[in-house]
This record gives sequence, C-alpha cells and structure tokens, in this order.
Amino acid sequence: MTAAALLAAVTIAFPREGQRFGPLDRCYLIGSTDGGETNLVVAGRNVPVYRTGAWGVLVDVVPGTNTVSAGGVERSFFVAPRPDLAAGAKKAPEKKYEKLPYAGDKPRKHPSGRAPGEITIVLDPGHGEADTGATSPHGWFEKDANLLLANEVRDALVARGYRVVMTREDDSFPALYDRPKVAFSSNADAFVSLHHNAPPHDKDPTKLRYHCVYAWNAIGERLARAINKRMAASFGKSLQDNGVMHANFAVTRNPEIPSCLVEADFITSPAGEESVWNPEQRKKTSAAIAAGIADWCGARQ
Repeated sequence: MTAAALLAAVTIAFPREGQRFGPLDRCYLIGSTDGGETNLVVAGRNVPVYRTGAWGVLVDVVPGTNTVSAGGVERSFFVAPRPDLAAGAKKAPEKKYEKLPYAGDKPRKHPSGRAPGEITIVLDPGHGEADTGATSPHGWFEKDANLLLANEVRDALVARGYRVVMTREDDSFPALYDRPKVAFSSNADAFVSLHHNAPPHDKDPTKLRYHCVYAWNAIGERLARAINKRMAASFGKSLQDNGVMHANFAVTRNPEIPSCLVEADFITSPAGEESVWNPEQRKKTSAAIAAGIADWCGARQ
C-alpha cells in the first residue's frame, strides 16, 4: 500500500472542522483508519489503534484556533479564552429547572396488577435529523444508534404483550418538550428515553465508558433502578455500571408519569462503538431494558 493511500484512509470524526468550544485546556479527538495503520501519529505522538481501526486521544489546546494533525490529516477548531473574572466578567446565571408545564403534580397509579396489553410504554429515541447527538470514531451518529436500540426494545416489549408508542420512528426530530408530551397524548404508564453517551470535551474518550440511567424524582428512580439492574446483569464485567443518577433533563422532569433516560454505552470509545453497532450485543441490551421495564410494571409500589 502506498503512503498516499494510507494517509487517505485516516479520518478525524470529532471535532468537526471549524467547531467552536468554550474554554478548554484539553480536548479529545476521535477517528479511524481502514488502512491497517498500527503506528498512528496524532498531534505529534503515537496513538494506539483499536482492532476496528478506531482511535481516540486527548490533546492540549490553547485559546483561539487550534490545528491538529492525525496521520497527516489536519483538523482546525476554535477554543474560547477563559473569562477574566478579576476584570469584572460575570458568571453565567445558574439554571433553574422546573417540572414539565403540562404535567400534573401527583403520580398516576402504578400499573401493577394490570395485564401487559393494558399498559402503555413510550420509547424516545434521542436526537434526530440535524441533531445527530454524539459521533463515534468511524463517524457514525448517536441518533441512528438510538433508533436501532429503540426499535429492538419496542419489539421485545411488544413480544411480551405491552403497547408501545415511539416518539419517532425515522430520522425525524420531535421538539424536546414535545417528546414527553407524547406520554400524555397516549395515556402512557411510563416514558423511557434511549441514548448513547459521550465524554465531556476535556476527558479521554478511551478511558470513560459505562452505562447508567438518569431519573429526576422518586417515581422515575424506581423505573430507572429496575432497568439498570437488568442492564448490569446483562453487561456483567464487560461494562462499568454507574447505576442510577439524578438529572434535570426535560424528558425526566415529570411528576405524573414515571420517566427516565438510559445511557446504554459510550459510542465515542473505540470499544463502545464496536459494542453499540454489534447486532448481537444490541439484542442483549434491548432485551435487558425491556425486562427491566417489565419488572417495574409487575412490581408492587
């Protein structure tokens, strides 16, 4: 293989060309090579290449335009300077989160004791259209991974007899606050948003990888714990379990309908990317999520 062909095979999936970031001292880069490269040089140092050709690395950056080379391919992006608080710059006001404006204040009756056919679950494949979500080393989008996983969770729930409603069934983008509203229009018993994770921009993408479920209140937490328990059992020691975590996401702030957000894996990790797009692993993950939802439906509250 010629040197030119080898260089042409290297790609940088993140950051995008011209992407702008807030103040950072370091930023992660991910990409891939299909040229059999095992001695890839990124930002002047050798970087291990995963068996799929994926790679990831954390590089130092400076305020202003940064240009980084990976295997001869360049990528430029902009890092904002840190605000000079001593000079009188103001901190951004702290965000205050409230419940969904169209939600009631009291939880609906739990569905235990009802037949699966009388129980409705809303599944929300996160992102869609121009909102791609995170990007994997090979340039694949989280929005697509979310939809693939949601379709399989739906099929697993339907096989158990449950009624399932999807917030999207294609590459569309329902508005953020319209997604949980589907739970009300369909008289749902639970709402589960499905996602795949990415690290903060200043963390090493090869070292941060786990699964978790986010919830906002007690009713959402009980649903989240049932799902996470099954996921932890399914993944075993192959993926770190970060358990149930608190989050003020728009899709979880629901006092009326139990709601949670699942982060099934990190697609930015080379190993995570491989797992997420493996059909056999996706089937196991979807089965675990469906089993957790079924556990919650049958549990006494």
